[in-house]
Formats: sequence, C-alpha cells, structure tokens
Amino acid sequence: MLCDRSFLKCGLRHNHYFCRRIEYLMIMKRTPVRDIAVRVLSLIFVFMLMASVAILREGRLLGRDIKGGGNVAVAASKPETIDSDGAVHINTSSICRVAGYSGAPIPVEITIVNDTVTSITPLANTETPGFFKRVLQSGILDRWVGKSVGDAMEAEVDAVTGATYSSSALIAGVKEGLGYYSHIDMEVAKPAKPAGALFYISLAVVLMAMVIPQITRSRRYRLLQQLLNVGVLGFWSGTFVNYTMLTGYMTGNIFLPASVVPLIMLFVAFIYPLFGRPGYYCAWVCPLGSLQELASRCNPHYRIKLGARTIKVLTTARMLLWGALMLCLWTGFWVSWIDYELFAAFIVKSAPVGMLVAGGVLVLLSVVIPRPYCRFVCPTGTLLRMSQNIGNK
Repeated sequence: MLCDRSFLKCGLRHNHYFCRRIEYLMIMKRTPVRDIAVRVLSLIFVFMLMASVAILREGRLLGRDIKGGGNVAVAASKPETIDSDGAVHINTSSICRVAGYSGAPIPVEITIVNDTVTSITPLANTETPGFFKRVLQSGILDRWVGKSVGDAMEAEVDAVTGATYSSSALIAGVKEGLGYYSHIDMEVAKPAKPAGALFYISLAVVLMAMVIPQITRSRRYRLLQQLLNVGVLGFWSGTFVNYTMLTGYMTGNIFLPASVVPLIMLFVAFIYPLFGRPGYYCAWVCPLGSLQELASRCNPHYRIKLGARTIKVLTTARMLLWGALMLCLWTGFWVSWIDYELFAAFIVKSAPVGMLVAGGVLVLLSVVIPRPYCRFVCPTGTLLRMSQNIGNK
C-alpha cells in the first residue's frame, strides 16, 4: 500500500488515518481537471438516460407530467364520485403521497355506502406484480371492509412483513382516501413520519458505511460493515440502489424523511466518485455485493481462475446485456425487468421462487468466483460504472 511504503522509515506506518489522508491528496493531485470534467459529463449522461426511462415508463419527470405538460397533482381528476344509488367512490390517484417499492404511490378506489366501507380495490400501479400480488393475498384490504368510516380510520393495520414498502404505501393510500371522505387531513398517512427503529438503524448503518471506511481499512470492521449491510439494508429494510429506485426518484417520488437512507446511498453511488472514490458504493454499501464477498470468505483457499480472455468475453456480454435491457425500456417491449433485478431476492417473503433460486445459486457461485454478479451481470452496476467513467476490467 502506498502509505505503508512511503512512511515506513519515518515511523508513521501505523498512523492509518494520516496515511489515508496523504494518499488521498496524492491521488487527487495526480487526477487532472480533465478527468474530473469527464466524470461530471458521464454523470450528466447517465442522468439523461434515466430521465428518458422515467418519461417513457411513467410519463413524468421530477414531479411533472411530461405528456400532459403540467403538474401531476393539478392534472388529476376529482377524487370523489357519487352513484345514483348513493354509493361514494374515492379514487386516491391524485391524493396519495406515500411511495411504494417502485418509488410511486399505490392508488386505490374506496367504495362507501351508508358511511360504511364496502370495498377497496387497488388501481393500476408500478409495483412489481409478483410482490404486489403477495401483499394482496395477505388479506390486508379486508381489514377495513365492513367497518364504519370512523372505525376504519382508527383501525391499526400493520405492514406486511417482507413487503414493507408496498404494504405501507397501500395502507397510507387507504387512510388518505378515508381522510378525504371525512374532510380530515390524515397526519398519520403523510410520508413525513419515519418507519420507527428500522429507519434509524438503517440510517446508522448507511452513515457508518459512508464515513468510517474513510478513516480505517480494518478487516474486522469491513466484516462488520458487510454483515450490517446484508442484515439491515438487505434482508430487513430491502433498501438498495437499483433501476426501480432510480426510475421512481426521477419521476419525482421523493418523500422526506422516509427517503433519507436511499438518498444517502445515491449520494455515495454517484457523487463520491467525483471526489476520487470510484466504486465506493459497490465496495462498501451494496447489500448484494457484501453478501457475495461474505460467501467468498467461506472458502479463502480455492478459487476458479478465469483467464483474461474469459473475463473479456464475460464483460463484453455484460455490456451487451445492459444495452439490450435499456433497449427494452426505451421501446416498451419489456419494461418490468427492472423490478426483477436480483437485489429484490433479499425480500424473501415476497420474492418469486425463481428469484430466490437465482439468489441461492449466486451465493454458491460466489464461494468459488469473487463477486460474479457484480462483475459480469449487474445492470445497475454497469450504469454506475458509466457514471464514473470506469471501463470494464
């Protein structure tokens, strides 16, 4: 390591923080302004790519209805309609504000007869069909049916374990619809309220990954961080940078402070590289990358050695795969693939069986091939490398 060699004679070998600072300054000194400019242009190019995806898939960009030419909330129709028999229908498309897993709210239609909730029907949304079907199969919508509007508003309905984001957005949408019917602004439904212990623990973990590796490169700490990434960010909260998150945020579905943890991840993934930290997110934050490296630790002595030619073929195939998937997004041929990136396998209770099997195969493969998904498949990783102007190696 640079600092170990440079400061061995002056007795500063073990001053890791000082060495890291000097190494960082030397790297920055070697980095010409041209390289920084290229990284900024690469980041702008990736932003434009994702903006095009958001417009083509959702018809929105940063909260604006591109096709309609106005603000989404303003363009929406009146939420309340009344049938001739007196049944009231509340469509929450224009009033629900809490985002689901896809980054967009989940609208519902609530039917109320004689001040009693008779049915709740989910409307078209951008949630992953397989995941959302499992949420509905939990019977969550039946918790309000048959209750008076007053009792339904006070009902305590828990989120579905393993599908926290989708079910929480669904619950919020129902409460906002009931609040609209009763002319009450449902404070509990607003996205300004974090999700308790999960929010604060996830925030602590991502801040640790953001700051502490800048100070120390301890192997013991790296192991701890990877375990926290997998356990908290992966299996518990299911939070990671992927195409679904990026598309949702590009449409303008950012709700604070519930979006703080994902936004920090995005900052580390896209802004850190501008300051000489390329690949930082993949190395220190990504739950899937951490899981692959932990699997690799189980077998420290045996590795399948891939030749230079094989690696070149695989990295070329990775770029071709990424290009084909982007073409699917632009043409609308298969836009739902973004909801099936392998990250979603962490949400065990909601993930399709095929995704869980693929996740298991990946873990086994990682035992003998370091980070195979990161190096040869990951579409999100390819996008990050493009934003950082990193070639395939």
